[in-house]
Amino acid sequence: MPGDVPSEAELERIATPATVRRAPRYRAFMVTGALVGVVVALVVAFATAGSSGVASDDGGVLPFLGGQNGVRWLLALTGAVVGSFAGGGVAAFVDRRSARRAQRSVQP
Repeated sequence: MPGDVPSEAELERIATPATVRRAPRYRAFMVTGALVGVVVALVVAFATAGSSGVASDDGGVLPFLGGQNGVRWLLALTGAVVGSFAGGGVAAFVDRRSARRAQRSVQP
């Protein structure tokens, strides 16, 4: 068995250099951005609820979308979409930065 293990000199001769970098997980950034966007949108919706001129009605087919609830749902959805895009942008920025760092570390 000891003959099967290559020596250090042989490993250095056949090894190929590689660059290792840490890349962000886009899904985690986008989900976090969406959740932050929903929370911010709901805080804004509840903070401005008293000054809004939206009349309460029955909501038609979907009663939970009537009046202020419809505004809250729409703001939450918009916040999720905008937050998801913002999270994706942050992930792309972090990914680009990690790629630059990895390229610099390869050069002597």
